[in-house]
Amino acid sequence: MSDPSRPAASLPPGGAARPTGWLLGYPTDQLMAILPSAVAADAAVSDLVGGGIAADAVRVFVGEDAALRIDGRGKHHGLMARIYRLVQFTQMDQAPDFRRYELEARRGHPVIAVRETDAARRRAVRAVLRRHGAHFVNFYGRFFTETLDPFAGPDEGDLPI
Repeated sequence: MSDPSRPAASLPPGGAARPTGWLLGYPTDQLMAILPSAVAADAAVSDLVGGGIAADAVRVFVGEDAALRIDGRGKHHGLMARIYRLVQFTQMDQAPDFRRYELEARRGHPVIAVRETDAARRRAVRAVLRRHGAHFVNFYGRFFTETLDPFAGPDEGDLPI
C-alpha cells in the first residue's frame, strides 16, 4: 500500500486514468477542506502538528495523482468502485462532495483531511484551517456529515468530472 500522505497513481502507457492501489473511502471522523495553495497547506499542516494533531492524522491531496485517489464517481478504479460510490451517493447527502474534492485537487488546490474524534479539538482544527484560507470544510462522522463552511468558488452546476 502506498503512503497516503503522498498519493500516487500508476498510469499505464498512453495516460489512461486507471490507477492501481487505494481509493479514498468514506473519511470517518475526518474534517476535509479545500485550501487555496500549497503554501497554505504546508502552513496549515505545520500549525496542526505544532498544535498537537498527530502527523499521521493529516493527509493532503493535490494534483492529478491525488484526484485519481479521491475519484468522486469511482470511474477510475473500475466497476466495484463505481458501485461503492453509487451506494454512497444514495446513502449520504455529502457524497457529491468527493467530486468537488477531486476537481479541486486536479486544479492544484490542496484538499486536506484531518482525522479527529473530539468535538472541541475539531473546532480548533477548523479554526486553523480557516486561518489558512480553507473553505468547503466538512466533517464526516460515523453516523452523520456536517457542512461547516460552504464551497466558496463559482457555481459550476453539475461538476465536469
